[in-house]
Amino acid sequence: MGYKINRNYALSAGQGDSRLAAKKYIIVHDTGNDNNKGANSAKNEASYMKQHWNNAYTHFIVDDTAIYQVGEPGYVAWGALNANPYSPMQVELAHVNSQSRFRESYTRYIWLIRYYANKYNIPLTLDGSGNGIKSHLWVTNNFGGDHVDPYGYLSKWGVSKAQFAKDLKNGVGSTSTPKKASYFTWRPHWIYTQAAVKAYKDIKDVGTGKNVSKTYPPKTQLSTKDLKNKRFQLTNGLWVTANKDFVNNLYYTPSGKVKTVQSVRGTYRYKDLAFKQKVDGFSKGTKFDVVKVVKYGHTSRLQLGNGMYISGNKLINKYVE
Repeated sequence: MGYKINRNYALSAGQGDSRLAAKKYIIVHDTGNDNNKGANSAKNEASYMKQHWNNAYTHFIVDDTAIYQVGEPGYVAWGALNANPYSPMQVELAHVNSQSRFRESYTRYIWLIRYYANKYNIPLTLDGSGNGIKSHLWVTNNFGGDHVDPYGYLSKWGVSKAQFAKDLKNGVGSTSTPKKASYFTWRPHWIYTQAAVKAYKDIKDVGTGKNVSKTYPPKTQLSTKDLKNKRFQLTNGLWVTANKDFVNNLYYTPSGKVKTVQSVRGTYRYKDLAFKQKVDGFSKGTKFDVVKVVKYGHTSRLQLGNGMYISGNKLINKYVE
């Protein structure tokens, strides 16, 4: 199992520390904010952190519904004083108000820590000597400060330090095997963003968060002209990632299995593939049974049981089954 990263509150170009962090520690926190433990607690923290990043920020904030990125992983964040230069990833566990919500947020928290520890070859050992996972309490004891998280918050929900260390080592349930990133190996002519995606003039800058030319919000439609080294070049010359967590092909393909779609914003039905003979329109939420996907130029059409066609654009007619 893996989880998507929401980058709607990620720092923009020119924000945040420009120094690469030494790959020594993953530093783990909780937000310490019991006044923000209702629905969307991580979203609230991420929004506030983005607006006040000059004071302090970490790379991620996690709750039971989402994982929000703020700082750029691999670069220094400002969450642990003098330990900051040694941590390419710092993460906050947002507070919640029920055991079930805690369990889900804790599962995501463990998965994210293990994922980046694996990525940066950092040992899955907690508060030991040398490289590894470090609590903010460990940072206080070794670098100074007065924070002692996340142990108090974890213990409130029944997780001891020993259990935390065990879960970091072995994972929680299906989180035991961190998800590997999946990239496109073929080039769709049209793609769309599934999260905020940064675009760069130089292919070498993709994924660094530096020298960003433009940031595309989620559900932006983009046309491509090249695929190289797990990056798409857009028709405007900029480069973006080909990571499937961030982008997806915009149109259904004949090889894909699509049985039912649902209109996202209203759908027209046509007699012909060229969409010149409009028959009628349907409101948002209407479901259609699909007989087959038909390629049409760089796009596709969905053929219905009555022989008519609707758009194969996933942002117009979303996948149901």
